[in-house]
Amino acid sequence: MAHVAVVKSFADVKVQIVSSESGADLLVFNTSSASEAKGKDEIWFMAKSFPDLKVSYVTSFPDLKVCFVNSKNRAGWKNLNHKLQGQLG
Repeated sequence: MAHVAVVKSFADVKVQIVSSESGADLLVFNTSSASEAKGKDEIWFMAKSFPDLKVSYVTSFPDLKVCFVNSKNRAGWKNLNHKLQGQLG
C-alpha cells in the first residue's frame, strides 16, 4: 500500500492487525519512504494525511488482516485469492 492514513470517519478499508503470520491475509513491511511504497500492497508508508485513502483499524469484521514483518523479503500476500489483492498500492 503506497500511503496509509488512519481516520476516525468512514473507512474504505477496515484493517485488523494480527500477531500471527499464519492468521494474516497480507504480511506488511513498514517503510519511511513514500516512494518505496508506491504501487505495492505489501509495503506501507504511514502518512499523516492522505485524502484519497481511508483506512481504519478494527478488532472485528475486517476487510483485511495484516501482520507487520521486519523484512521486505517476508512481505507479501498470504491469501492469494483476497479481493483486495492489487487494489491497495
